[in-house]
Amino acid sequence: LLVGTDGSLWAGGYNNDGQLGTGDTNTRSNFVKIVDSNVTDIAVGYNHSLFLKSDGSLWATGNNDYGQLGTGDNDDRNSPVQVIPSGVTAIAAGWHHSLFIKSDGTLWAMGGGMSGQLGDGGTSNRNIPVQVVPGAVTGITAGNNHSLFIKSDGSLWGMGSNGNGQLG
Repeated sequence: LLVGTDGSLWAGGYNNDGQLGTGDTNTRSNFVKIVDSNVTDIAVGYNHSLFLKSDGSLWATGNNDYGQLGTGDNDDRNSPVQVIPSGVTAIAAGWHHSLFIKSDGTLWAMGGGMSGQLGDGGTSNRNIPVQVVPGAVTGITAGNNHSLFIKSDGSLWGMGSNGNGQLG
C-alpha cells in the first residue's frame, strides 16, 4: 500500500485474502487506486491492511480469520470496510492483530491474542475492538505476536510474545 500526496490510496502485489482492497483476490503487478482522497495513514499486517482517513475513520480489508479487521465476525473482506467512524489518531497492524489509538489517548486492540499481544489480560481472539489502556497512549507498533506502546510520560510498554526478548 502507499498513500499519494493527494491522500489517495494505492495498492499492488499479493492479494490472496483481499488485503489490497480491490474487490477481488487477484494479485496486482501494478499499483491500482483504491481510495481517491483523504487517506492519512496505512498499516499492513500479514494478510490484512488498515488505513486511516482525515476524518478519523478506521478502515480495514483482507484476512479476518482471527478478527483482526474488528468487524464483529471472522469473514475476510476484499473491499475496505469502515470499522470505526471517527476519533482514531494512530493505527498499527501485526501478524494477526491490529491496534489503534483514539483521540482521547485510549488504546484499542482486535484480532489474534494467542500470545497476549492484545494486552487485555488473556489469550483469546477478539473480533471487535477492545479497550486495553484507558488513556495517555501516544504511539503504537505491532510485531509478529507482540505489541508496543508509548505513554505520554515517555514510558514504553510491551505485551505478547517475548520468546526472543522482543519486549525488552
